[in-house]
Amino acid sequence: MAHQQQSLRVSRNHTGRDRLLGLLLALFMGSWGWIGCDEKERQTPADGPSPNAPKESKPQPLKVEQEEQIAAEVHYRRGRRYLQNGQYEEAIGEFSRAVHLKPDFALALDQIGLAYTLQRRSGEAIPYYKRAIAQAPENGIFLMHLGKSYMDLRDYPEAKNAYRRALELGVRRAKIYYDLGVVSERENELEAARNYFQQAIQVNSDFADPYCRLGAVLEKQGEPTEATYLYQQALKKDPRHIPSHYRLAQLYLKQGHREEGLRLLRDFQHLKQAESEQP
Repeated sequence: MAHQQQSLRVSRNHTGRDRLLGLLLALFMGSWGWIGCDEKERQTPADGPSPNAPKESKPQPLKVEQEEQIAAEVHYRRGRRYLQNGQYEEAIGEFSRAVHLKPDFALALDQIGLAYTLQRRSGEAIPYYKRAIAQAPENGIFLMHLGKSYMDLRDYPEAKNAYRRALELGVRRAKIYYDLGVVSERENELEAARNYFQQAIQVNSDFADPYCRLGAVLEKQGEPTEATYLYQQALKKDPRHIPSHYRLAQLYLKQGHREEGLRLLRDFQHLKQAESEQP
């Protein structure tokens, strides 16, 4: 009987100990995970990011249109540098490459025209100005450039039309008013010419040409005193202004100021000779 009681106490002690060990093992596994789990499931920082972690964004490649746009801008900037340095053919080449990549590149089209105009090749410039205007009809500078080319070709009706459209778009340049004055004078519209030359002077008071042309208009209208003053003003703005030397010399000779008139004529001849000797 005593032996049975002792065995029962031992059994209960083992049972209690087993329960305690089981509880400790459950706590251990809950804290650290199942030691014998599949490696694919048990990931550590050394194994790589968790499947649920946010993915890093990769830079997106540029679209073809964006690449061509960037390349066109590069060619345009090169063309501008060539143009500013007087390398007109190189400039035309760069602007043409820009247009090839971006056919609606209005600025590049306009600059091709300008490169031709600066070489006195206005006939070749006009188609490019027209293409630029078709892409950007609100740009009055393109119209001004077109008007200048028509002036060079002495196509005065077309020049007047282009210049007037530029004015309607808000472009206020002395050259526009001056050229419109020249056209009006050629058409014997002296009052209109007078107004345009005056507006050119208002926009740029240092521009000698409109002083001289306004003086010529006033001389035709029988106002020699005012004409004399304007020729003198032109020479103050530009002492080497050839037309003003000639017109003032002729006016002085008509008025009997022979000595002063001959002096101005000699100056005129020297200036013309120097101009002809320039490359």
